[in-house]
Amino acid sequence: MTYLGLTFKILDMFNNKGESKMNNLKIDVIKKVLMLDTKKELSKVLDFVVDSISKELDNDEKDQKAFEQWKAEKEIDETK
Repeated sequence: MTYLGLTFKILDMFNNKGESKMNNLKIDVIKKVLMLDTKKELSKVLDFVVDSISKELDNDEKDQKAFEQWKAEKEIDETK
């Protein structure tokens, strides 16, 4: 039994960014979507997913702009 506990601790070390947990969550969501039978409910899920992807892309764009601004400011400071 100790061996199994140790195994899980070792596995957690390799997934310290939560990537495995994210993949499992994605699979769980897909499984739940596959259980839906009506077009109306599937359309709701699709709308939600599209909105979520749009929000993530907007956030990525904001992060990229902030990084570019920070980088430009850092380069200006280094030239002084």
